[in-house]
Amino acid sequence: MPKYIAKQSIGHFMPGEEIKGLDADRIQALLASGAIEEYQAPEAHKEDGTAARLAELEKVNTELKTQVAELEKALTTSEAALKKLTADTKKAGATKE
Repeated sequence: MPKYIAKQSIGHFMPGEEIKGLDADRIQALLASGAIEEYQAPEAHKEDGTAARLAELEKVNTELKTQVAELEKALTTSEAALKKLTADTKKAGATKE
């Protein structure tokens, strides 16, 4: 015997609950009115490529994070070299005076 699920409140049945104890005529009337529906098992998860795409995006994200870290390191090195050069230039300018 098929199972039926309430789509709306019906007596003491709340939406989503299994309908039990009703005769066939009452079930047919509720089906026709759209108040209940026949239970259907959830479909198996279909492979639509999203898992593969997610893995690909995670790989790209990791690569980009590595590149950002390398660029930040290069920027820090360049800033340090610029500060040293500026300090050396000021020191050289101060000794000329």
